[in-house]
Amino acid sequence: MDKIKALCAFMEKESLAALLIPRTDEFQGEYIAPCSERLKWLTGFTGSAGFAVITKDKAAFFTDGRYTLQAKEQIPTFYELYNTAQKTPAEWITENLSKDEKVGYDPWLFTEVQLHRFERPLVPLKSNPIDSLWMDRPLPPKDFIRLHSLKYAGESDERKRKRISAALKTDHVLITACDSIAWLLNIRGNDIPHTPIVHSVCLLHKDGSYDLFVDLDKMNGQVFNHLKEGKGRAVDIHQLLHHLQKMDGSCQVDPQTTPLIMIQTLKETGIPLVRERDPCILPKALKNEVELQGAIDAHIQDGLALCRFFEWLENQPLHGETTELSAAQKLYEFRKGGQHFEDLSFGTISAFGSHGAIIHYQVTSESDIPLARDGLYLVDSGGQYLTGTTDVTRTIALGTPTGEQKDRYTRVLKGHIALATTIFPEGTTGAQLDAFARQYLWEVGRDYDHGTGHGVGSYLSVHEGPQNISKRWIDVPLKPGMILSNEPGYYKEGEYGIRIENLVRVIEIPNLKGFYGFETLTLAPFDMKLIDNALLTQKEKEWIEMYHERILKVLGCLLSS
Repeated sequence: MDKIKALCAFMEKESLAALLIPRTDEFQGEYIAPCSERLKWLTGFTGSAGFAVITKDKAAFFTDGRYTLQAKEQIPTFYELYNTAQKTPAEWITENLSKDEKVGYDPWLFTEVQLHRFERPLVPLKSNPIDSLWMDRPLPPKDFIRLHSLKYAGESDERKRKRISAALKTDHVLITACDSIAWLLNIRGNDIPHTPIVHSVCLLHKDGSYDLFVDLDKMNGQVFNHLKEGKGRAVDIHQLLHHLQKMDGSCQVDPQTTPLIMIQTLKETGIPLVRERDPCILPKALKNEVELQGAIDAHIQDGLALCRFFEWLENQPLHGETTELSAAQKLYEFRKGGQHFEDLSFGTISAFGSHGAIIHYQVTSESDIPLARDGLYLVDSGGQYLTGTTDVTRTIALGTPTGEQKDRYTRVLKGHIALATTIFPEGTTGAQLDAFARQYLWEVGRDYDHGTGHGVGSYLSVHEGPQNISKRWIDVPLKPGMILSNEPGYYKEGEYGIRIENLVRVIEIPNLKGFYGFETLTLAPFDMKLIDNALLTQKEKEWIEMYHERILKVLGCLLSS
């Protein structure tokens, strides 16, 4: 409560009725550095999607369906808890504040699109109050920038910049999404855990030259020379707003990803603004042939690690010596030996029993429990390889599964297969395919509270837009070259969780002009003990058999060597 009291004192001093505290950073990233975990400092919440609203007499916390159970466990009881599918922060403020009461926000942490939802007087803060209260705040990351080799990127940064700049309708484009910048300039870094991006902002000009705003301490001679040879200039990121104030000409900005303070600065300068989507997002999602082959290679290395892990797990006595944490560490060790392995692609979700029902459960030394021969084990994990990024989930019966568990697992698997084998016409979006994965759960009145598929980067973010597969409408058709996850699930609170996830790539269907489908990249067997064959059609049985035969063909010799 001391933290809340301190914030209330700040609000009283600034004549504010409420404070908006998102779980994001100055770069609008899903994954953020420890020094940007302001929401975690305030609430204890460790998930990747959360939002708090603090008023003089109330505190409310909001998250999505992936984290509602986790929030119940982590958030102090004086917070009101909400699933954003039922109530949003903007709706809560409308219900709890009068129309003339002022709401404070950090303009570095919000975009125009996010703030449009709030129908109250909004006051931009000159500084974030949490930064002055957070006494043991970690220092910002300082690792050096790395160049991403052409043999893995498949296209030079010069060619990418020419492609993007040639399509501009303005003199400049301000790119603030760090994964877009990493893709555009073929650079990588270690500024956040498990996602190799560099905290930076890029101002790309119509002639293909650019200014990279970055902490100059992260630059070495090789990177400086790379920028110089490519008509690039490195500028201290602390000079960003000052630089924007001196710009001339017109500028394109993405209102969904650009921090509001940057747009406000450009508007005050009088620069004509064009609001359009980040021009790198779609080209980045459409993997070139080198990146696609790299994804195949990465999944071979990942498949070897997973198969070795499953064999190791099967041979464990499970009498208390193997826990969620030690199992996750063992899987990391198997991955670490893979060719071109650099890091995990996210913290491994290693969840036994009731922990599996917490969709994005993160094991800690406090929550760690032993694996035993009487429940389901859900492991969702992935690797960052120089050739590509992986993400896979398997659910394993460590003992004899119940009839209900087999029924639910098989229905999830049937949905997974239905999506994996669907054929769809050009122009189809992920929202139009989402029901394929849910239909067999719907037959028995069940569902899952998360999307079915997200885009995946190439040695970049494990969650990549603009494509996805979910109930939420996104006006982005699926196109060949995109990589997505296929991950339906089922979760029974307090008992178990089931998720089956493979990565797939969108491909053209031979002899069916204008029609697309999916090719599965992941190579990891399913747990046959959990399958109720009576629920499967003959075609589904054949698909499972062919999938396992493919795993054996691709990995068999490598596993025995």
